[in-house]
Amino acid sequence: MITVVGVGVGGELPPRSLAAVQAAQTLIGAAKQLALFPGVGDERIDIVGRMGELKELLAARADRRNVVLASGDPLLYGIGVTVLRHFPDAEVLTAPSSVAEAFARVKLSWSDAELISIHGRPMADIGTALDRAGKVAVLTGGENTPAAVGRALGDREGTAYVCERLGAPDERVQTLPIAELAAAVTAEPNVLLLVGPTRPRPVIPHTDDDQFEKKMPKKGLITKREVRTLSLAALGVRVGDLCWDIGAGSGAVAIELALLGAAKVYAVEKNEDACAIVRQNAAAFGALQVEVVHTKAPEGLDALPDPDRVFIGGSGGNIGELVTGALARCRGKLVVNVATIENLADCVSALKAAKARWSVTQVAIGRSSPILDLTRFEALNPVWIVEASR
Repeated sequence: MITVVGVGVGGELPPRSLAAVQAAQTLIGAAKQLALFPGVGDERIDIVGRMGELKELLAARADRRNVVLASGDPLLYGIGVTVLRHFPDAEVLTAPSSVAEAFARVKLSWSDAELISIHGRPMADIGTALDRAGKVAVLTGGENTPAAVGRALGDREGTAYVCERLGAPDERVQTLPIAELAAAVTAEPNVLLLVGPTRPRPVIPHTDDDQFEKKMPKKGLITKREVRTLSLAALGVRVGDLCWDIGAGSGAVAIELALLGAAKVYAVEKNEDACAIVRQNAAAFGALQVEVVHTKAPEGLDALPDPDRVFIGGSGGNIGELVTGALARCRGKLVVNVATIENLADCVSALKAAKARWSVTQVAIGRSSPILDLTRFEALNPVWIVEASR
């Protein structure tokens, strides 16, 4: 029998949880959790540094009453998730999570809040979540401190609450403007609450080209917004996807992939000055998931993890090789923007050779332009949008 018991921030347990702990033959948890129950269990296992052994430890004790201690809610980024993955019949007894405790301390409802964990995980796009919800709880840890979050958010409007060492004698809640969070000195563990005005973005992005810095200000190395919108729709990026943007130019596609929910976007660009512009644009939009890779593809792509979505906006004369290589590794959709018939022919030939599913849409855009007191239309270069998958 396996029971996962959540221990509240003060160590108190309701009767059912306390009875389960007291009946344990094997008690598993962090040393500080085990110390809350001296003398309980004839076998006590400190699991810190041994999480990889948890399945084997429990399987070897199938004839015993095993209790696994967790912090707060065991199913909120907790050890309970791991236990249930291997032992779906395990019982879970929960306690208030640190997030619930933190919101209680600052007397805020959190039914409308978003929750993000950067504890042992990459820094997330917290700014977009705050724009969307206006209220975000962040589980911090390691290098991803509240100050690191503050540096990522910059001088944006709003209030930060840093709830430190909840339930401990030296518990503290700091309240400060988000703009001052980068300089905050905080203790671990902590929960960071952020509250600010909502700035919801459209579900379908159609960001004006002028909002992006470009290498050539007049026209620029940028996928024009009408083509960009159609290409993003063709890619069908999902929340949590890993994406490549090959030939990133100004980074517009990479940034909007990030804002649509991609967990990571590798913006591959051969020109060093363009790489700097991509970084500048990503910082301006708060797209923390965008990582610039300075290389001429396909060189350097082997070092990147396999993608869920690939966009090729610039090929550097290697369109066939890029399409073949990207298609072999892409788990989902590949979208290519092509501006010449020669590149289109090479692209389609590569797709046919790979026996891929593919289709091509020609896009010809005309934008209104004033002439004296009249209006005419100025044509953009026609572009072919190629969609493909294995």
